[in-house]
Amino acid sequence: MKILYLPLIPGQVLQSEAVGDYQADTLFHGLRSVLGADVIDAVHLWHMYNTADQERLKKTWGKGFTVYSTLPEIEIDRDDIDNKVKNQYYDFIVIPIHHTLNGRWYEIASVVNGMLNVYPQEKIVLIDGWDRPQISKPIARKVQYFKRELSDEFSDVAYPLSFSLPKEKIRNPLEREHDFSPMIPSSLPEHQATYIYTEEDPYYTQYQKSYFAFTSKKGREDVISESWDTMRHYEILANGCVPFFTNIERCPVNTLFKFPKDLCVRAKKLKGVYPGTKQAYNPEVDTYIGTCKEILEPENRGHINFGEFDIDEYNELNQEFIEYTKNNLTTESMAQYFLDKIQENAKNR
Repeated sequence: MKILYLPLIPGQVLQSEAVGDYQADTLFHGLRSVLGADVIDAVHLWHMYNTADQERLKKTWGKGFTVYSTLPEIEIDRDDIDNKVKNQYYDFIVIPIHHTLNGRWYEIASVVNGMLNVYPQEKIVLIDGWDRPQISKPIARKVQYFKRELSDEFSDVAYPLSFSLPKEKIRNPLEREHDFSPMIPSSLPEHQATYIYTEEDPYYTQYQKSYFAFTSKKGREDVISESWDTMRHYEILANGCVPFFTNIERCPVNTLFKFPKDLCVRAKKLKGVYPGTKQAYNPEVDTYIGTCKEILEPENRGHINFGEFDIDEYNELNQEFIEYTKNNLTTESMAQYFLDKIQENAKNR
């Protein structure tokens, strides 16, 4: 199978440090890992390859951790792409919308309509990685449409898709030093002060050495339907740490559709675990906390009472997280789901 990966991205952005787009990039990583050179990035996605300048990558979103500079440079046939498209050489054309074009429906529709002049609609696949649930239904009905933050309202015109991580980033946990990870993700100044990591290895190591790590939806706290997917969830799991997902109970069913939400709720019910929260927390009544803004300042972020804590139960649950991550949350696993779905859809349209 040959796939043309044709990101909808302005040329000046492609060559800048704003090039990163986790939904587009994790899917590309998975497709290239599964299909090799038969996945053609129409424009060289420089930040994805191990030849990328490391100092330049540090200026990208997330400092270049986890996803970027992970693919080997191999020979890719980017010759005469225009004529190959006209002759329908590729089995599918996958068009990820870069985050700088989120919601710019007129421009997106123009590209889709132009492609429909030369390619069958069932072989055109649009990837919408916007962290808000809005979709243009007229566009989504024309092609295969995959959506990162998919709400029930649009589940009749789109298919779910989520972030994922390279399997080589999965590590074993280390001897625990922290009950809760020192890093607390929120926009509060006292939490922002915990964002001290400029290199990937120490960032990963602090998760490896923690029993739990806080995570939550990002973005606007008053809008529960959006901004759920973030690489932090996967980085916690990749390092053998149990996520303490403060608001996972409110996540829409088709968003983070492959994420182990049930395991996250179980983790919050473990005996002897006391997150430091602004309001009294009683997991026997309700495990929902809100976003990480509800967590106290870093030194009071929470603790484990090891007299109540069942370490065997914790280890068993953590192993379930690790196995689930390996089997369901890698870029290859997400790519295989995607490939199966687009082929099935193409037959049925």
